[in-house]
Amino acid sequence: METNQLRKALEQRRNYYISKLIEAGAYSTADHHLYHCTLTDLEKEYKQLSNY
Repeated sequence: METNQLRKALEQRRNYYISKLIEAGAYSTADHHLYHCTLTDLEKEYKQLSNY
């Protein structure tokens, strides 16, 4: 059961960063590659965007 909880938590964090990147205008919902990025990649992208 812990594995499912971890997966769910990771997916929630991925969705959080995807939403933030879309809200910031860096990507659109049509950018499907965004949904295939790892959590680490999304975090890096968001941090880079936040530095501007």
